[in-house]
Amino acid sequence: MTDLEHVLDLLPSYRFYFVNMPYAWHGAVDYDDCAIHINENDDDYLQLMTALHECAHADDIPADYSNKKRYKTLLAEKQANMTATRLMSELFPNR
Repeated sequence: MTDLEHVLDLLPSYRFYFVNMPYAWHGAVDYDDCAIHINENDDDYLQLMTALHECAHADDIPADYSNKKRYKTLLAEKQANMTATRLMSELFPNR
């Protein structure tokens, strides 16, 4: 099992899709369809971090985080980044 497959197993209720997105956009959660979209153009490490980041969002209360200037969006993004970093060190201590 690859590292990414291990992360995908963390959220069995969500389906993961690898889609072709612009490089500036790495991933997104679709709360209605229980889906997480990951940019297939990113390298393996960035896809792994994006999956962990989006898992953190999926555990949060569903919200629209598209407005990057909103305070709640900034807090949610910071929390998801911190969670992804923590999960990375817990799940893969040798990285």
